Amino acid sequence: MMRTTIAIVLAALVLAVSPARTAPQPSEIPTSWQLDLDLATPRAIDVVLPGRTTPQRFWFLRYTVTNRTEQDRIFVPDFILYTDTGQILRAGSRVPSAVFREIQKLYNDPLLKDMTGMTGKLLQGEDNAKDGVAIWTDFDPQAGAFDIFMGGLSGETVQVKLPTPIQVVEIDARGNEQTVEKDSVILSRTLRLQYGIAGEAAARAYVEPKLLQRDWVMR
Repeated sequence: MMRTTIAIVLAALVLAVSPARTAPQPSEIPTSWQLDLDLATPRAIDVVLPGRTTPQRFWFLRYTVTNRTEQDRIFVPDFILYTDTGQILRAGSRVPSAVFREIQKLYNDPLLKDMTGMTGKLLQGEDNAKDGVAIWTDFDPQAGAFDIFMGGLSGETVQVKLPTPIQVVEIDARGNEQTVEKDSVILSRTLRLQYGIAGEAAARAYVEPKLLQRDWVMR
């Protein structure tokens, strides 16, 4: 359902951009608050889940987020991975908690937090920086490149009017799905990381993705 919703919104945005009107671009100098981010390289990990006898592969990205904005912020991380074969994966979706525990043990880091643990108030200063990890299920073995979009790092937004209203599925405050009609969408300043990855699928646990580009987009 989430993949369908994202596809509908992206299609609507394409229609909203005419030859005379380019897609919104983030400001060269941030116009709102922005959190600082340190990143490791994405890695694969094979985990034997409870009740299983064979390992299952997952991918993860460790990061540190620091608030130097001179005001406490609410940090809600949102990490989505897109492959060049069209696959869309949201961090944390269908990822058992046992995978996070294995990554914690791998780095012997009891302070490392998953997506839920990272969500909430981020106090100011380096002493209050948080170390987190985003985890995905294994992606398409045929993919030769992938993008990671990281939201929640900036307060910069722009509202885009759609040429025609669209219906999308959203999650309400109680966690229930509801269909709503939208005549505009709000785009946020989002960090985009573009990676290339080589090698056969079986060897990818030992292959380090190569960072090709790091930039900001409105998404």
